[in-house]
Amino acid sequence: MKSKNKIPFCIPFKLSAIILLMVFESCYHTRVTTSNFDPSTGYQKKTVCSLFWGLAQRDVLATNCDSLKLKSLDEVRVTTNLGYALITVATLGIVCPMTIEWKCPKPCPIEGEIR
Repeated sequence: MKSKNKIPFCIPFKLSAIILLMVFESCYHTRVTTSNFDPSTGYQKKTVCSLFWGLAQRDVLATNCDSLKLKSLDEVRVTTNLGYALITVATLGIVCPMTIEWKCPKPCPIEGEIR
């Protein structure tokens, strides 16, 4: 006879699979860099959301590069993960969170005569 009080095998298996997915959550990156990659700073990062399929979004300002009087970026990396992807799918793309990271380049050497 079968006992009605036993938990079916598939429920603990599914629960274990969900826990493992959350613990070993992965992320993916898209990286834009120059051919002469030589940053002067470490990564600065900011988490932002693109709203309504990209129609409403805020620009990310690299104020640390501005303070160094630099008008360029050496590397930009856009990162998303499973949690961000689930938010995007659950909201049908209305909210799409991502992490933006950037590095500033080294200042250009000053050209001219040395006296």
